[in-house]
Amino acid sequence: MEVPSPPGDGRNDRGTAAPATVLIDADGRVQLWSDGATALTGYPAHEIVGRDASLLGDRTGLRGPAFVRALLRAGDGLRHDWLRHRDGTCRSVRWYPVAVHSAAGPGVLAVAATPARTDGTADAGDPGGDGDAGTVYRMLRSAPIGLAVLDTDLRFRFVNEALARLNGRPVEGHLGRSVLEVLDLPDPQAYERVLRRVVDAGETVEGLRAAAIRPDGEPYAVVGTLFPLRDAEGAVTGVGGYVQPLGEADGELLDTVRGQRRLELLDRIGTRLGRALDPRTVAAELRATCVPGFADDLAVDLLDGAATAGPGAADARAGRERDGGPLRCHPLLPPTGPGRLRPEDELAPARPVPAAVTACVRSARTVVFESGATAVGSGDGSGAGQGAAVPLATIGRVLGAVTFRRSAPFDAEDLLLAREIAARAATAIGNALLYRRERLAALALQRHLLPAGLPSADWFRAAYRYRPAEDGTLVGGDWYDAVLLPGGRVGFGVGDVMGHGLGAAAAVGRYRSSVHALLSLGLPPGQLLTRLDGMFGHDEELPATCVSIVHDAGTGRCRLALAGHPPPLLVTPDGDVQVLHAEPGPPLGMGLQHVYPDAEHRVPAGSLVICYTDGMVEGRATGEDLDHRIAALGRAVHNPGAPLDELCEALLTARPADSGDDATLLVARLGRV
Repeated sequence: MEVPSPPGDGRNDRGTAAPATVLIDADGRVQLWSDGATALTGYPAHEIVGRDASLLGDRTGLRGPAFVRALLRAGDGLRHDWLRHRDGTCRSVRWYPVAVHSAAGPGVLAVAATPARTDGTADAGDPGGDGDAGTVYRMLRSAPIGLAVLDTDLRFRFVNEALARLNGRPVEGHLGRSVLEVLDLPDPQAYERVLRRVVDAGETVEGLRAAAIRPDGEPYAVVGTLFPLRDAEGAVTGVGGYVQPLGEADGELLDTVRGQRRLELLDRIGTRLGRALDPRTVAAELRATCVPGFADDLAVDLLDGAATAGPGAADARAGRERDGGPLRCHPLLPPTGPGRLRPEDELAPARPVPAAVTACVRSARTVVFESGATAVGSGDGSGAGQGAAVPLATIGRVLGAVTFRRSAPFDAEDLLLAREIAARAATAIGNALLYRRERLAALALQRHLLPAGLPSADWFRAAYRYRPAEDGTLVGGDWYDAVLLPGGRVGFGVGDVMGHGLGAAAAVGRYRSSVHALLSLGLPPGQLLTRLDGMFGHDEELPATCVSIVHDAGTGRCRLALAGHPPPLLVTPDGDVQVLHAEPGPPLGMGLQHVYPDAEHRVPAGSLVICYTDGMVEGRATGEDLDHRIAALGRAVHNPGAPLDELCEALLTARPADSGDDATLLVARLGRV
C-alpha cells in the first residue's frame, strides 16, 4: 500500500516519493539513513543511525551479523517484506538488497522502491511509465555509496553523485570517458586488467581495494565490487560496480600511493627540467608540474647577481645581504608573449622579497609561514593558506628560493618532498645559468667578429639580419661580409660554421677575416673558395659552408661559387624570382682538396640578390623539401623596390617556426655604373 510522506519531507522536486536508502554494516548497525527512509519509517536519522537494523524487522529474532547474513541469503532482486514503523504499526514494502563489501565484512544496501499510486497511474519520474524502473534509477542516482556502469570499452555510462564526489570530479567529467582517463591510479594497467577480466571472462571481483589521486592531489582509498552486466541472452554488455571509501582504515594502501605519487612527481620534474636551457623556463616547467597536484601556486626567486656573476661573486653578495643589507631577487616569471624565452633575454628587474623568502635564503633553511592569500603574489588577503619557502641550494651556494603555497597545511612528508623538488630545480637553474653565461659570451664574441656595417655605393646597397636559434641552443657560426673592389665591382657572401658555442664563434673570426682578405685581392669566387679550403683543411678546424659572389656593375654580371651552401636568390625589379645556380662543392675545411668552379649570371639593374644560411629555410618537423622552402623565401618579397630593411623583415617571416639553427640574411640591391 502507499505509504504517505510528511509534507515537504522525503520527496523530490517533482513531488514524487524519494527512495528510502539505508546502509547496514557487517555488524548489523545502520550507518546511512536517507530522507526517504525517514518518510517511510518515521525514524529520523539521529534516532536510528548506529542502532541495530533488526528493530525495523517484524517478527524476527535475529540480531547483528546474523540479521545481515539472513538479508543477504535471500538473494538479489525485488523483495516484499513487512517493515515496523516508529508508531508501532507494520507496513508492506518492496525493496532491493545490494551486498556491500567493506573491510569489516559484508554489509547490505537496502533501497525501498516507491509503490505505484493507488489510482493506477505511473510515477511521473519513471522512465517509460515503469514505476519500478524509475525507482531503481532514482535509487542508483541518490544511493549513498558510489555506483557506476561501464560499457565493454570501459567507458563510463552511468555515475551517481556519491561516486562523483568520491573521485573529486563532476558526473559530466566521467560520462563517455574511459576509467584510465578519469582515475589517476598508481598502477593503471593492473586496474585495467581486473576490469578486462570482468568483461572478457564474466568474472565478479569482490572486495577489490584500490587507491587513486583526486585532481586536487589528495589520495583516497576505496573498497568495492565489480560484476558483469548481461543481456537477456547472457552476453556481457558492460561492467557494474559499487565502491565505498576506506578513509584512513587502510593506511598502508594510502601510504603506498602517496609514496608512488611522490616518485612519479620527482621523475616528471627531472624529465621536464632537464630540457630547460633558461632559468625562467625552469620556473615555468616547475609550475606546470607542481600546480595543482602538489601546491596551489608557486614562485621562484633568483638571488640578485646570481645570473651574471660567478659563484665567488654571488657568495660575496649573499654575504653582504646576510650582514643586514636588503635582499633583492629576480622573479622568474613565466613568458607573457607569443615568442620563446631565450637565455640572452633580460631577466625581470630585481625587487625586495617577502620576509619568509629573505629568512629562507639567508639561513639556507625551509621557512613555513601562514599565508593570508593562496595565490603567490596576490596580496589581497583573501583565503587562508600556508606557505613554504625552500632554498634553491647547490654545492656551496644558495641561488634563491622557491615558495609553495596551498590551502592545506604542509606536513613533514610534504616538506621533505618540497626540499627534493627545490634541490632538482636548483641544479637545473645552476646549469641554465652556466649555459646562459656561455651563450652570452659566444654572442658577444660573434658580434665583435662580424662587421659593424657594410660598405655602400651608388650602385650597391646591402642590409643584413642575424637571428640566434629560437630553441635556445648555443650560438652558431654564421657570418656575412661585403668588400668594395676597384673597377666598379663588389664582393659579398655569407657562411656558416658547422658547430655551436665558443669554438664556432671563434672559427667565424678566422673564416670571415680570410674571406675578407681574399675578396680584397680580387680573386674570383671559385678561386677564393679553393684557396680558403686549402687554408682550413686541418683536423682542428671546424668545417663551414659558404656562398661567394662578385658583381661587376659595369657589365651587370655576377660570378658565384658554392661550398655546401644553399643557392642565393635573384629578384628582378618586375618581381620575377630566380635561383642563382652554381655547381655545388663540399663544405670548406673537409680536407678534400676540392677545386670550386664559378657560375656566371646576368643581373638586371635594380635587382636584389638574397644570400642566406640554412637556418632561414630548414626546419625540424616540416614535411617540405629544401626547394619548396627556398621558393617560399622568394615569395616573401612582395615589393622588390621596398627599403632593404623592410625586405629583410619580410624575409624573416618566411623562416620556419621550428628552425633549430641560427639564421643569417644578406640582401643586396645591385645597380649599374
